[in-house]
Amino acid sequence: MSRPLICAHRGASADHADNSTAAFEAAIAAGADLVETDIRRGRDGSLVLAHDPIGADEDPLPLRVLLDLARGRVGLDLELKEAGLELDLLALLEPAHREGLIVTSFLPEVIAEFRRLDASLDLGLLVEEAPGSEAIGLLTAARGCGADFLAPDIALLGPEARRAAHALGRGLSVWTVNDAPTLAELAQDPDIAIITTDVPALARSIVA
Repeated sequence: MSRPLICAHRGASADHADNSTAAFEAAIAAGADLVETDIRRGRDGSLVLAHDPIGADEDPLPLRVLLDLARGRVGLDLELKEAGLELDLLALLEPAHREGLIVTSFLPEVIAEFRRLDASLDLGLLVEEAPGSEAIGLLTAARGCGADFLAPDIALLGPEARRAAHALGRGLSVWTVNDAPTLAELAQDPDIAIITTDVPALARSIVA
């Protein structure tokens, strides 16, 4: 890979409502390689796009809408916020949806269940805190659940994350990066495969 991929965090969320069609369309127009979204179970049992638990007066966008919007136009980073959604998600995926698809979660049990159900999926373990003080912690966490790659908070981009990436043979997917100097630095970093950002237009102008 000659440059990191640009992943739009909940769409172009610096300028539009998170997980909205406007945010996703703006991300595609900006040249994002992927759009990221958060998946929960809605009140009617269907899969919807929501970062936080769904309030009684909220009406999140159905996942089906994003799958249709993205088909053939942009890759997807589908982040599961809850366990128990794995079979429902797989049932919605058509062959065209799998082009450029990655599935991520902070929950190791979710990654492990996807690995059991569908070995073809590209799975990333999101990490916000290093799981243990040993340098082997991140690698152990990834291998323990069957993740293909690690997706650490940018604050965790250090020797341990880099060693884990080298051992897994996959670059890191870092989040969430919005300032131009850091974007420029990551654009030249051989250990970075994906940069997740709220400002995909800025990121695309830098990572060319």
